[in-house]
Amino acid sequence: MIDKIKAIPEKVAFATGLSLILFSPLCIFLMSFLFPLGNWTKVIIGSVVYSFAILLILSAADKRHSRIGK
Repeated sequence: MIDKIKAIPEKVAFATGLSLILFSPLCIFLMSFLFPLGNWTKVIIGSVVYSFAILLILSAADKRHSRIGK
């Protein structure tokens, strides 16, 4: 799975990771109106989404770091 994440272009990975971090709380909040979600369920869903978003952002940063050559 890490290879698939590294295959994503730098700007797309960063934009996707940032949008996941910004919009996932809103989506979880709206989902709680449709489905009865407990607090721990929200925390688990949020942590999975945040960990995937952080992987995408770190992948983009690694690509930028290696491209610049520092």
